[in-house]
Amino acid sequence: MKRQAAIAVAILAAIAQFSCSTAIPPVPAVPLNGLDTDVQNAIETARKDAVAQPKNGQASGHLGMVLQAHTLYQPAVLAYQRGIRLEPKEFTWRYYLALSLQQSSSPEPALEAISDALKIRPDYAPAVRKRAELLFKQGRFKECDASLGPLLARDPDSAPTLYLLARVKYAETDFAAAEDLYRRACKAYPNFGAAWYGLAETGKRIGHSEDAAKFYALAESHKNDKPPEGDELLDQIFKLATGIENRLAQAKELMGQRKFDEASRLYKEVLKQYPDNPDALVNLLYIAQFPNQATPAEAESLYVRARSIGPKVPQVYMYYGTALASQGKFAEANAAISKAIELKPDDPEAQSWLADLLEKQNRPAQAIAHYRLALAAQPSFRPARLELAKLLLAQGHSGEAIPVLLPALQVDDSYTTAVMMFLAQAYANSGDRSQAAEYLKQARVRVLKSGPPQLLAQIEQGLRQLGSPL
Repeated sequence: MKRQAAIAVAILAAIAQFSCSTAIPPVPAVPLNGLDTDVQNAIETARKDAVAQPKNGQASGHLGMVLQAHTLYQPAVLAYQRGIRLEPKEFTWRYYLALSLQQSSSPEPALEAISDALKIRPDYAPAVRKRAELLFKQGRFKECDASLGPLLARDPDSAPTLYLLARVKYAETDFAAAEDLYRRACKAYPNFGAAWYGLAETGKRIGHSEDAAKFYALAESHKNDKPPEGDELLDQIFKLATGIENRLAQAKELMGQRKFDEASRLYKEVLKQYPDNPDALVNLLYIAQFPNQATPAEAESLYVRARSIGPKVPQVYMYYGTALASQGKFAEANAAISKAIELKPDDPEAQSWLADLLEKQNRPAQAIAHYRLALAAQPSFRPARLELAKLLLAQGHSGEAIPVLLPALQVDDSYTTAVMMFLAQAYANSGDRSQAAEYLKQARVRVLKSGPPQLLAQIEQGLRQLGSPL
């Protein structure tokens, strides 16, 4: 706490000096101890450029960007202050200064800096939202509301703007307006977890709690997802990030986007410098299951290296198993994934992988058992729920499939139409033709509204077989 207070005092002192003095601040000195070699090199290069060009605001601003990219916000503040003195009409340095001040726990100076930046470029939406966010955190709701109104008028479908304005309305206890704005934010970006949560909370406040369970489920399902801000300037900062932690984070994000070629390249770069990095080894093992990502020899080498570093890490064996399965070596894959389960019996992913393998080996009873274990460990594991239901239907256990499928309707996503069709089949097989027709009708409405159109003929054929009008 003392160190944080000292940093805050130092920043405020620097700001005061910057505001009152006409002298251009010096190029900041930056302690490099403990930083990755790549990061040290990037900072040293940028600093040498700033020192060599003492009248060049771009050089000082670039140094600030490199420092900000590596979360060194205090010296970044000083570099941006220097850039502003050298280029007082440059919006970019004032915007970056505001962001670095906010990250340095200096909200009032950050608000002043972002307000100054907007005098130069009042139409930069991310900066308008950042100012509104700072006003919101200071409880200045009317000012925040007033700043967001014109922005929303320019772009009525901006999910980030709708969400922030919804928070303002909620804070002002205008719950009807907040509910409408949260709903619009969810429509603009259907995977916006925080907006779904806000919609659930606001609805409960005004007695619209009938859909709260569904909205909470959507919030949980998409809790790590949010819409892009469209902040081109901040993206330029991210591109400067280097060092092992940044490369690992980038690779993880690329994996989430299923850009396996790019993720694999980054992980392999990490291993060149840090050959025993466990994250890189384990995630390359995971990627090895996909086409053209690793030869059998490469997958084996990754497994041997990962196991030597983390012999009790379940993911090592689980992803080795998925790599073996992709090679058609099912028996060896079973053994590897079973080892992962031995180390962590309640791992839903490992249980689901083993179930999938058993299903491929025509061992449905065992596959069903392991899918059930996966759901017992994590009831919200949607893929396992759908695979279990499909297998139960295929094995003639339609009555058992119904309670497996019904919880899946709590989440509204691209799988929902398939869930409704499976439920229709399960009810029809169980003799309840009216319920079967009802779910097919709901599925038909969804397909007509949002697709996929190729399911329409199948749904309508099912309705005709049930004797139900379209």
